[in-house]
Amino acid sequence: MVVSCNAYFAQLAMKIGPQALLETARALNVALARGNTVARIRDTLPQIGYGQGELVVSPLKMAQVAAALASGGRVPQVQTERDPGAEVATTQLLPPSSARLLASYMRDVVVSGTGRSLRGASIPIAGKTGTAEIAGAPSHAWFVGFAPYAPSRRHIAFAILIEHAGYGGTAAAPAAGEIVSAAAALGLIKGN
Repeated sequence: MVVSCNAYFAQLAMKIGPQALLETARALNVALARGNTVARIRDTLPQIGYGQGELVVSPLKMAQVAAALASGGRVPQVQTERDPGAEVATTQLLPPSSARLLASYMRDVVVSGTGRSLRGASIPIAGKTGTAEIAGAPSHAWFVGFAPYAPSRRHIAFAILIEHAGYGGTAAAPAAGEIVSAAAALGLIKGN
């Protein structure tokens, strides 16, 4: 994960298999392949494992995944408006220990991996770079994550997608750093 190795994720997808991936994708309302059938997923499983092929996901969904990792595995319900004092409904996606482990890997991405352009940020950031290949055009740059990477009463989660910008670590990660800095300046990120 730290070096964003496609071969590792392809092999992991093959080991996990299409049914388990489909169940998780359905919980998030994500399409892994045309028709989202086990047979079609099996046909493109290695590519799905590293986020290519027919997989379709929005930045909003990826921000929800990042928010789940920041909050112990609970996926927050998306709301366009809410009462500031109201609780946000959540669904448990994975056990808290698994969320903490994945979050620590995402921190490692920033400290020593493909997102290291953010390692000196004043607010600790955890994230994952991505580069979505586009046929006949430059790749889209992704960076998905949350801040602060620390126990906190409030976190922000984000998914940055910059079309045709190249690698996620060089184009989208710096944009995430700017967003985290702005959120801290506005008081949206609170410490203990």
